[in-house]
Amino acid sequence: MSGQLIMQRRTALGLAGAAVLMGATRASAQSAGWSKVEELAAEFIAKGYSPGVSIAATRNGQSIYAKGFGAANLETGASVSPASVFRIGSITKQFTGAALALLEAEGKLSLNDRLAKYLPAFPGASEVTLLQMLHHTSGYGNYTNQPDRAEFYRFAREDFSPQSLEDMMRDKTNPMFTFSPGTDWAYSNTAYVLLGRVIERVTGAPYAEFFAKRLFAPAGLIATAVDDEEDIVTNRASGYSAKKGDAKAFTNAPFISMTVPGAAGNMRSTTEDLCRWHTALLGGKVLPPAALKRMLEPGLLNSGKLPQVPDDPTKPTEKKPLSYGLGLFTRDVEGRKFVEHGGGIFGFISALGSFPAEKISVSVLTNSDAGEREGYMAAQKALVAAANRAALGL
Repeated sequence: MSGQLIMQRRTALGLAGAAVLMGATRASAQSAGWSKVEELAAEFIAKGYSPGVSIAATRNGQSIYAKGFGAANLETGASVSPASVFRIGSITKQFTGAALALLEAEGKLSLNDRLAKYLPAFPGASEVTLLQMLHHTSGYGNYTNQPDRAEFYRFAREDFSPQSLEDMMRDKTNPMFTFSPGTDWAYSNTAYVLLGRVIERVTGAPYAEFFAKRLFAPAGLIATAVDDEEDIVTNRASGYSAKKGDAKAFTNAPFISMTVPGAAGNMRSTTEDLCRWHTALLGGKVLPPAALKRMLEPGLLNSGKLPQVPDDPTKPTEKKPLSYGLGLFTRDVEGRKFVEHGGGIFGFISALGSFPAEKISVSVLTNSDAGEREGYMAAQKALVAAANRAALGL
């Protein structure tokens, strides 16, 4: 008996020692991982890809990393911190998707409803469903795809009322349809702007109010809002564009009224708040289980199959299946399920993703839209990938 106790004690000590060693190894790997992230962030700024970068990561809702790099404002010299507030562009779409999933769960609408039920006068409204619009399979074109960029910059400066925004979608979406509803996949900002109007028709209030009460508050968000250029925002980061003729200099980004991107892309947030959002959303604190399942389910074509899209824009004939739910992509990263969406708007490029099984969320926000600079896209992709690996302890 005494021998058994000694063996058990030795075994316990051995396991404890192994656990300590594994913990130290994991911590060391994470430390090395974040050192690599910081090296890439510094390089990203030094090469003139962005004045500043903010990065945050959480596990089980607890911060494992949060740091800012570079300048939030080139005129004042203010530095980026985890509290810096950035415009997040199309990350907004998942909030629009969550709002509609919640309204469906409460019996206020069905995602299988035709758009005509809410916006009967809009072209093609009787042909498309809300679900197709959310999945980008409606066939609606994209009002942001203007052949004359100067014209886009012109009307982007205008303030639109909800009704005049709807009218602008009608006037500027050309072609109105790029394919028959449900037969293909194409990203449509027009569809998501119209979905914001649907939320307003159903709730009788601006979608910004619904977001604040039913999404931001339950998720515990403290620095997230539907943006308005008139708002005085503490720690607001300024947005920049690449200066022509200078590989590293910047200009202030073109002005854009936040009424123009609407529910497709007009929110602001911080890296920490975005991680907080994913923790709450994927943890079931925002939507009931069936609605969350609905949000993450990939949209199918009329054929019952996943859409096939090019994985590399430079190789349009090489297509792969795409999983896109209600404003969220799902794909494999590092052999794990990864739920994510990025965003881009004048002066800002953003990324937010989560590993649901590991309960890890990562956000990377930058205050430039200098994507045309040589090497930018590869560098941004490498920075986000390094942050994901560091958060996983790889």
